[in-house]
Amino acid sequence: MNKEPIIRKRKIEDSAELAHSIALVWNTTYKGIVDDDFLKGLLDNEKESAKRLESNLNDQPNYYVLILQGKIIGWIYYTLDSDKYDNAAEIHSLYILKEYQGNGYGKMLYEYAIKNIKKKGIKKLVIGCLEGNPSNNFYKHLGGKYIGNNLFREKYLENIYLFEL
Repeated sequence: MNKEPIIRKRKIEDSAELAHSIALVWNTTYKGIVDDDFLKGLLDNEKESAKRLESNLNDQPNYYVLILQGKIIGWIYYTLDSDKYDNAAEIHSLYILKEYQGNGYGKMLYEYAIKNIKKKGIKKLVIGCLEGNPSNNFYKHLGGKYIGNNLFREKYLENIYLFEL
């Protein structure tokens, strides 16, 4: 089995494993930040999440998974046009499973996305990160400049970072 990570487009057959990984990463990342009921709901509703992932596969062309030794250990989803910020791409989801963090995999996914975004002639990128999430430091380290905040799910403060590409 390949010991080097592989980045590839998400496939329909990834849906169940990805839904489980999303539930796990949210429960480890957002414990104490997001309501416990919401986090428990992610774990309890993995089958429904997998079905949603299957049904929106074609609507999310820029959704990539990071595979290591046959397992999804991270993913990134971005759009080329932000709903809120003019002329900017937006990363909506960038996660690495907790046990694989700190090994450069997040940066690898970020750089993969940036390369593809730049090919489209886009020169700005925004990323939102919930307040209290340690990844805020990661985005600052990558060169993100804090430009304000939004409310996520009308309840949680999300810091917004702008990247000039």
